[in-house]
Amino acid sequence: MTHIIHEGRAVKQGEEFEPRLGYKLRFVRDEGLRIVLRDAFGEFTRPVSHNVEPSENRPMTLNERRTLIELVPDARPIIGETIYAITHQVCVPGGWQDIKSCRVRSALGHAGAHSNNAGIEDDKLRSAADTLWKTCNAITDALPLTELWALKVKVGLQEGTGEVGGWDDPAVAMRMAELLDAANIT
Repeated sequence: MTHIIHEGRAVKQGEEFEPRLGYKLRFVRDEGLRIVLRDAFGEFTRPVSHNVEPSENRPMTLNERRTLIELVPDARPIIGETIYAITHQVCVPGGWQDIKSCRVRSALGHAGAHSNNAGIEDDKLRSAADTLWKTCNAITDALPLTELWALKVKVGLQEGTGEVGGWDDPAVAMRMAELLDAANIT
């Protein structure tokens, strides 16, 4: 996955680029929510922007959320409009799990999957998708996979070294095992 575009081309992992004259950076690696860069003084991380539409060949990540807009077949003659099913989904092992759905009548040609609702062009659909996203926050926050994902990020980034609840705390590994059991993942 490429998060850096410099001078109209994608910067690959391990490649060096110069965002400002005399300041060189190397794209070290992608860590999911953050990217690691290196300059003359050392390595540092930056958050990844979520305003990018997902690429079709990009692998799904645990606890990733999306809005799916699908055309609903309808026998009634509607001119210039159609009915869409808007479904909020979360990524679980094995695919996408539906959280909540609604139906909206809007203009033709807006079906698709969106990683964030900013990619939805129609105002009526975007408004309905935003409302659905907000109502699903409490549901997705309560899923065992949400806490598991947060612990996975902590371990991957090695946050909190030497502290209780840090990545190297044995209780974190035990909690991850409990969450895998609660999510019925073997």
